[in-house]
Amino acid sequence: MSRFVLVACSLLFSLNSFAAALMVSEQYVRATPPHVKNSAAFLTIENQSEETVKLVSVSSDIADRVELHTHISEDGLMKMRQVESILIKGHNSVQLQPGGYHVMFLGLKNDLVAGDSVDITLYFDNGDVIETTSPIQKITMSHKKSDTKHQ
Repeated sequence: MSRFVLVACSLLFSLNSFAAALMVSEQYVRATPPHVKNSAAFLTIENQSEETVKLVSVSSDIADRVELHTHISEDGLMKMRQVESILIKGHNSVQLQPGGYHVMFLGLKNDLVAGDSVDITLYFDNGDVIETTSPIQKITMSHKKSDTKHQ
C-alpha cells in the first residue's frame, strides 16, 4: 500500500510541476459602459518550459463568442483581426495588451462593471488548460500599450 501511495504522490508532483510551466499574471478585463456588447481581456502568459507552446483558444460564459485578436496596420489604419493562436516561446512571456494581442469578448450577456470579476479558461496546443479569475477594471492611461515586443 505504501508503495502505491509513493508512486501516486510522485505522479501528482510531476503533473503539478508540468502544469506550473505556464503561468498567467496581470490579467484584467475592460469594463464596459451600459449596453456595450464587446470587451477585451489582457494578461501576461509566462512559459517557464523549454518547449514553445501556443495559446489556441479561450472560453468564458460572459459572451456569445470569445476570440483571440491582434491589431495590424493596414493601408495606414489600425485594424483588429482574429488570430488562430498566439505563440509563447520556451523561457519567454507574451503580453496580451491594448494595441496588441488580446482576448475579445463578442456579444456580452451583461454589462462588465469595474470591481466585479470574470472567469476565463485558456487552452494551449500542448493540452494545458489554465483557469483564471480576472478583475474587471476601467481602462485608464496607465493601461496604455508598452514597448514590450511579442515573440
